[in-house]
Amino acid sequence: MAGSGDHFEALGLERRVDLSAGTLRQHYDERCREVHPDAGGEAGAFDTVAEAYACLSSPSQRLFHWLELAGVEVVKDGSLPAPVVDRFGVIGELLREADELAERHREAQSILARSLVEAEGIALQARLSEARVELEGVIEGITARFAWFDEKGALETGEEALEMARTLTFMEKWEGQLRAAWAQAGCW
Repeated sequence: MAGSGDHFEALGLERRVDLSAGTLRQHYDERCREVHPDAGGEAGAFDTVAEAYACLSSPSQRLFHWLELAGVEVVKDGSLPAPVVDRFGVIGELLREADELAERHREAQSILARSLVEAEGIALQARLSEARVELEGVIEGITARFAWFDEKGALETGEEALEMARTLTFMEKWEGQLRAAWAQAGCW
């Protein structure tokens, strides 16, 4: 991300990490109307706007980008943040269970066998939903700190902001995986 320019600027936004999805979408749509090749713009400019929107739409990527632009050294690997460690086993087990059920469904030789697996899948959906709700709560709790990060600045909040960005990276990935597992568990 460091070499890709200022994504906030590309969308005509103030450099703030506390941005609503609606504000991001509005600025993206406005910039697309200006730079889209069908509207007389250049493909490169449109690609820059699309890349900026993709980055800023993800709270973790937006936070990493904000820190990088402020000159904070961003290290994306290392020890796992505590909120990630606390959920690692539970989320991993749910995803493993979903994969196992999908495999059993694919291998089922009869309608009865498939129906039994589908019933297990429906039961698993409730647990997957609960885990997603919990992750969404963690994500909301972290993003609620964004206004404070903006107020204090990246240099003062850098260490905490970096830890939150690393946590968000896992939470966003898991949320997507749980969403996909939920859809698969109920749609055989």
